[in-house]
Amino acid sequence: MIKLKGFLVIESFIAIIIAVIAVSCLYVTVAENQKNGRELELKTDRAYAYHILNKTDLKQIMVHNRIYQKAGHHHVWDTTTEQTFAVKE
Repeated sequence: MIKLKGFLVIESFIAIIIAVIAVSCLYVTVAENQKNGRELELKTDRAYAYHILNKTDLKQIMVHNRIYQKAGHHHVWDTTTEQTFAVKE
């Protein structure tokens, strides 16, 4: 009976370890998807801002609380981060 209890304790411990690993993997996957989504949204916003700045005579445009200005051919200036980004057309 003592060997059976010991086996059940070890089995339960291994099950908990597997569950913790599974939850950790799920967390990492969700976090990476959110990060990729934010990066894709920023790229899309920059391309949209560049397109609008090209088609109109505006000096700057605000897209999702960021102000963009045209900074040359296929480049936009983000005044929020104070960086220039290349835009693929």
